[in-house]
Amino acid sequence: MLSEPILEIRNLKNVNLKGGIVLDGFPSVGLANAIASECLIRSLKTELVAIVDSATFPPLSIIRSAMPNFPARVYANEELNLAMFVSELNLDQSLFRPAAKLMLDWALSSNCDLIVSAAGVPYEEGEAADTSSPSVFAVGSTPHALKLAAEAGIPPSISGSVAGIPAILLNEGSWRKYDVIVLLVKVVQNAPDFRAGAAVVEALAKLAPAAKCDVPALLKQAEVMETTLKKLKSDQVVHSNEERMYG
Repeated sequence: MLSEPILEIRNLKNVNLKGGIVLDGFPSVGLANAIASECLIRSLKTELVAIVDSATFPPLSIIRSAMPNFPARVYANEELNLAMFVSELNLDQSLFRPAAKLMLDWALSSNCDLIVSAAGVPYEEGEAADTSSPSVFAVGSTPHALKLAAEAGIPPSISGSVAGIPAILLNEGSWRKYDVIVLLVKVVQNAPDFRAGAAVVEALAKLAPAAKCDVPALLKQAEVMETTLKKLKSDQVVHSNEERMYG
């Protein structure tokens, strides 16, 4: 039996987030959770409290303000009892289970009561993307997690499936009787979906009112991205027509 790849967490500061929330910001389909985490980090006063590393990670350093950063990190705000895992890496599938277990273990050791993740559900072929704010639904690892979502006004998703790290968080949370909520949101496939990210932030704010983010800025980015994608699509059509005419 093959052993799982090893992920390690290096704590820069021990934090006590008693009763707090951990947000899973590892990229998934549509990047809604990653966008939400990044927005919160920029909008709230957070500090880097840990880094996540693995021998299986590519040799990569994220440079910001001329300083190096590990590509997977943990930020926290102890006053708000809020922590966020973020990463610029699209993890290999072999790392999904270790990453989920590491998050759960870190949340428990930091006295957090809840992990919130998000899973993008791609629009069906031919289905029009929601140009306002896509609806968000919740699934929970425990009856108490579902109750928390219901009290926050987030309706449950009765059936379906969840994949990736959010799936492992749900399953392990159920096994350990630990509260995990996964927010399901429709996303544009093969592109960052800032509207979906904004919807996840707004849903998270219902669970943790202190989790405020610059949602208008996200929606502005969505408009810019849509214009860019439309232009690319138009350019591809023109190029294709030219090839048929002169090819």
